Amino acid sequence: MKNFGERYQTHPSSSAAAAYTIVHQWADAATRARSIDSEKVIAALEGHRYTLLKDEQYWRPFDHQSVQTVYAVKVKPRDEVLKDPFRQDYFEIVHRLAGEQAAPTLAEWQEERRSANQPLQLQ
Repeated sequence: MKNFGERYQTHPSSSAAAAYTIVHQWADAATRARSIDSEKVIAALEGHRYTLLKDEQYWRPFDHQSVQTVYAVKVKPRDEVLKDPFRQDYFEIVHRLAGEQAAPTLAEWQEERRSANQPLQLQ
């Protein structure tokens, strides 16, 4: 992300950063799987831990969820935002919730699937 800022004199948008992460993770999984076969890439993603935009994240095997820290933020005063070289440092993190606490457990996920008449495993 540092190179992006140096090149474009701005931070990437949240959606651009998320898209970069997803593409990067797919490419990394394909490299580790030595294949672009979907089943092999999925297997390479499941349980894989990585750090890109946040602290450590991982792909949970049972639902393929990227488990990651969730942040509660408050907006910084305008004069603080303007001190940032790109004038984009908008938020102060006021609380962090570990991904394991934020994401549904396997039992909760399976109960939701049962109530929706969906299979208890992803195909």
